[in-house]
Amino acid sequence: MRSLTAIACFVFSSFFAFAQQAETSTDYKAQPEDFNSKKVEKSKNYNVNYQIANQEAYFEAGEDSLFRYLIAKISMPPAAVSAKLNGNSMIGFQVNFDGKVSNAYAISKVGYGIDEQLMQELQKLNFKPATQGSLPYRSEVVLEIPVKAAYQKD
Repeated sequence: MRSLTAIACFVFSSFFAFAQQAETSTDYKAQPEDFNSKKVEKSKNYNVNYQIANQEAYFEAGEDSLFRYLIAKISMPPAAVSAKLNGNSMIGFQVNFDGKVSNAYAISKVGYGIDEQLMQELQKLNFKPATQGSLPYRSEVVLEIPVKAAYQKD
């Protein structure tokens, strides 16, 4: 009985040993296209942040020409000229989807009614609207416009 049990254990253990050996050995050899596909997989960068081109609203001819235009359009009151006015008017406004200016307001004033004239002139202008990607959106713009009585030509 002992010998029969020993033989049975020997047969089962040898069977399991060959079965494990058969599982681990495959007769597959790597092909060249496998290496190329692994190179392609490694070259893919899945952790990329794509940049979307954003553009703030702006005056197409440039900020300098905008200031020159605004100063040329306002009429300097004689009281401002005699006081030798020298200051900055800060005006905020919205540029809509179509580039039109709306809701202009004065943040800091220089006085003499000049800020109101600047707001009226700004509302007549067209700006390039702000875009995100290629889609325009309404944006807020704040301009600090230098105002000097010496700019006014008689």
